[in-house]
Amino acid sequence: MTLKSWVKTHSPAFAVRAYRRAAIAREYARDCRDYVRSTDWEAGSAGRSAQIDRTECATSRLILASHGLEKGATLPRARCPFGHARRRQIERILASPEQLELLPDWLVDACRIALGQHAAFNATGVICDDLTPPGPERTIAYPVERVEAFVDARHSVRSFDMSRPLERNLLVEAVRIAGRTPSVCNRRSYRAHLVDDHDSVMRALDMQNGSAGFRDRVPALFIITERRSAFIGAGERNQRWVDGGLFAMTLVWVLHALGLDTCFLNWSQPNAVTDGLRAQVGISVSEDIVVMIAVGHAARGYRVARSLPRPLNDILTIHD
Repeated sequence: MTLKSWVKTHSPAFAVRAYRRAAIAREYARDCRDYVRSTDWEAGSAGRSAQIDRTECATSRLILASHGLEKGATLPRARCPFGHARRRQIERILASPEQLELLPDWLVDACRIALGQHAAFNATGVICDDLTPPGPERTIAYPVERVEAFVDARHSVRSFDMSRPLERNLLVEAVRIAGRTPSVCNRRSYRAHLVDDHDSVMRALDMQNGSAGFRDRVPALFIITERRSAFIGAGERNQRWVDGGLFAMTLVWVLHALGLDTCFLNWSQPNAVTDGLRAQVGISVSEDIVVMIAVGHAARGYRVARSLPRPLNDILTIHD
């Protein structure tokens, strides 16, 4: 019997409450420690902190600076000139051999082009398409009924047809498309770990609460994570959960559009269990686990939970 089970069985209510509060405090303390250690960009850039993903640290710093130039040129009344501080920051990063070793080539090339376009804009006042391309002439619009039918057709599936193979290429394409998910300052620090070996799926789901009745019949599993070192400061302490959730939802809608069925599986576990999953799957200690997604084809005759939606007036508040 675990300590948690013993407390629930043998202790009075006040002791149970005290145990729960102590457990919450312990987990929050660990969360705080990990966030502080992983998001010190200056220490990460200098290699002084082993827990920081140095590549992600350098990448996010450059993306954040370059996004400031892009965003400034999209405003209805863009100032001219603008962005001198951001420009200097980008130039300092690109002038550092140590930083260039960490940065991906695609980002370095894009930022160098952006610097040239930014200089041209400040000199002429003409916005260049490479810095801020024009938006589409027409936004795709579907009738409300068609949109609702698409959304209503998606359910959490817990009964998959194990005889129908999954095309890995299709799952890869779904992640590629979902990679357009918006994120804070375009950092896009979400990551999808695909597990499609049956034994590996089983071992991963053994650590998850809520899949006990069907975990042996899950064809593939996505583990969605966020790179903690992409964020900085107290104000962004919860942003990775927002960005990771946005990506996970986009991925599920893409999978739905491609004819695949899914089930969100929450990752509401203490840090010790998270450490175990990271070690088992091979996930970096600098990544936080956001959620799991079971993927496959629904079995013939499958059933779904009724899952009644809340009334609209319980969801929507209109402020005049």
